[in-house]
Amino acid sequence: MIVKVRVEYGKKPPEITENAIVVYTSEKRENNRANIDVMRQLARTYGKSIDQIKLVGGRTSRKKEFLIED
Repeated sequence: MIVKVRVEYGKKPPEITENAIVVYTSEKRENNRANIDVMRQLARTYGKSIDQIKLVGGRTSRKKEFLIED
């Protein structure tokens, strides 16, 4: 399944909205650290392994798309 994610700065738990999931991270954007933190939070939210989460769009954008494998 493809999940649309909007990334915001902060330390709140993920929020599910009509259009996307809002994930908050306080990690820096350097060395892909923020994307990895978002993937960890999505894995925890959906009860999956981080290996089952793939970034498919928006690598440098606040609006991202992730593929969550079954």
